[in-house]
Amino acid sequence: MAMTFDATLKDMGRESPSAFLATFDQPPALPVKLLNVDLSTVTALADLILGLGDPLAEIVQLDFQSSAAAWKHADVMAYHVLLFAHYHVPVHTVIILLRPEAAHANMNGAIRYAPRPGRGSMDFSYEVVRLWERPAEELLRADLGVVPLAMLGRLPENLSLEDGLTAIAQRLAERITKEAPPDRARKLLTDAYLLTGLRLRRDAAARIFRGVRAMHESDTYLAILDEGQEKATRESILAFGEERLGTPDESIKEQLGNITDLARLKRMVRRAAKAASWQEILATP
Repeated sequence: MAMTFDATLKDMGRESPSAFLATFDQPPALPVKLLNVDLSTVTALADLILGLGDPLAEIVQLDFQSSAAAWKHADVMAYHVLLFAHYHVPVHTVIILLRPEAAHANMNGAIRYAPRPGRGSMDFSYEVVRLWERPAEELLRADLGVVPLAMLGRLPENLSLEDGLTAIAQRLAERITKEAPPDRARKLLTDAYLLTGLRLRRDAAARIFRGVRAMHESDTYLAILDEGQEKATRESILAFGEERLGTPDESIKEQLGNITDLARLKRMVRRAAKAASWQEILATP
């Protein structure tokens, strides 16, 4: 699941690097470009590495966290040092915690130690942004490229989580569909839907966005919805079938898992209520 959110945020950042700088650092006064260096001495790179200036004058390293990791601070320190060694310009590191579950006691903005006092020490500091503390209202007014992040911001008071997110989604959709061309609007709305999965179950997130007209033209969104419905329908087939026929063997489950035609799966639910065997259910055209 984390990989889905990582990919969504990296994609958003690559499309709107200046917007991410303005939101999480400061509005850039120098030209901005993505840096795609291969630092092969580590297994993974920071999520977003942005270079400022031409020639390069400084680097901002953004890293998004959706779950707690005890040693993430050590990873970003390694990225920071390798970027400085590679480019020879100052580097500013920002870790963006996407939800409270991403917080860890080790993620306090600094790494300091001196195993030999007076003979050398480590003193590395970085910025920590707790996105759920940023007002969603503020993110709604930001550059269009970061507006989907409003779904992770601080919600209006006196509303339940789902009601608060529904209110934000409605305003987000109004702004995006008004200001963005259709293709980009569908992409931004799909990003917002995917990020909402960090706060709600997928079915609840789907309820919120189902009423947004532009979402019904997003192939990605529709594919995600179909995937969720397929899973739920398979579970119904298994529940009905087990009640009548007993627990299916692994071969039956595998065959059922390979069926992706949602209309056929729905017909199989009806067949499962009266079938005499699992093979009869699977034979449903």
